[in-house]
Amino acid sequence: MYDLDDEKYLVNAIRQGNKEAFVQLIRKYERLVLHIVTPLVGVNEDREDICQDVFLKVYENLDGFQFRSKMGTWIGNIAYNMSINFLKRRKKFQLSDFMVSETGESTFERLEDQDSDYQEIFVRREEASQLRALIDGLPEIQRSIVLLFYQDDQSLDEIGSMLEMPVNTVKSHLFRARNSLKKNLINRPL
Repeated sequence: MYDLDDEKYLVNAIRQGNKEAFVQLIRKYERLVLHIVTPLVGVNEDREDICQDVFLKVYENLDGFQFRSKMGTWIGNIAYNMSINFLKRRKKFQLSDFMVSETGESTFERLEDQDSDYQEIFVRREEASQLRALIDGLPEIQRSIVLLFYQDDQSLDEIGSMLEMPVNTVKSHLFRARNSLKKNLINRPL
């Protein structure tokens, strides 16, 4: 019997044809894949296709995974590369609502539902909308790094591995993104 929480056992179970193990792997990493793909390609049919293709590629290449990195890092790298390749083929970029759950509800909207003070809800909604717009306005690489770091709690090393860039470059992009957001938040009209 395999412990499906242990990645090595999970991979071995999938390699031996255990379909439930592959479903478990998808459930474990679907949010990460969605958070990498969405800022790059937007919320549309292409996003769904790319996410499915990511897991197909993971399945097809699972025999080559040697556990030299975390499974999430490897899958994140596949998701990022497939998104970039899609953008290169399409040569268009769509901005999107970056924090959408499976139900279509944003993280900010879920927070709003917990508060009964309508004035505060309005203020939160306005602030969330402004922050969302500012993040959407960042260059795509900065936006991806901000979301991976703050929303998905990925380390700088993990992000560097996923995006195939040195950690210092990741730090630099994150620093520039923070400064840009800070500057725009300070200078926004009240």
